[in-house]
Amino acid sequence: MDIKSLVMDRQNMVIIALAAVILVFSSYAITGFLTGQPDTGNNQDSDWEITSFTDQGKDIKLVDGKPVIRMFSTTMCSHCKWAGPTYDRVVKEYADAGKIVAYHWQLDTGDNTLTEGVESEVPETELAVFYEISPRGFIPTYIFGGTYTRIGNGFERTGDLESEEKEFRAVIEQVIRDAGL
Repeated sequence: MDIKSLVMDRQNMVIIALAAVILVFSSYAITGFLTGQPDTGNNQDSDWEITSFTDQGKDIKLVDGKPVIRMFSTTMCSHCKWAGPTYDRVVKEYADAGKIVAYHWQLDTGDNTLTEGVESEVPETELAVFYEISPRGFIPTYIFGGTYTRIGNGFERTGDLESEEKEFRAVIEQVIRDAGL
């Protein structure tokens, strides 16, 4: 083998290796593996894989025979403002259908945004639930059924409220199934 073909073989190998790296990297980036987010291109709500909530392995907490879904936030929290309206809309739909009991406590005002009235204080029992999951008081904190928890938003980094909504719905549906309802 002469020097010229050896150099050409090395150049071709480098080009092929770079092409492979680019192909692998782009496929991971496209499907979301690098961002930690699921590929949402063709997912339906029913087969959505829950990725941003942690199952604490606890029994489902029920009020009046229905799972309890909670969000804790503040009025000044930009992250809470990003996901709050989507959370409120989704849980209100399930609560109105009689499938869940839902709260959205604003810790700085004491208000449950899901009621028509304006509360002035978060009940001590609700604060105890919040601090059990978020002892340092981080917000937003989500507690679905008393066992599925998340501190922060799952899809804010990518600005994907559609996936945030799908995640909320998937976890609520899982909580309802776990409760045997």
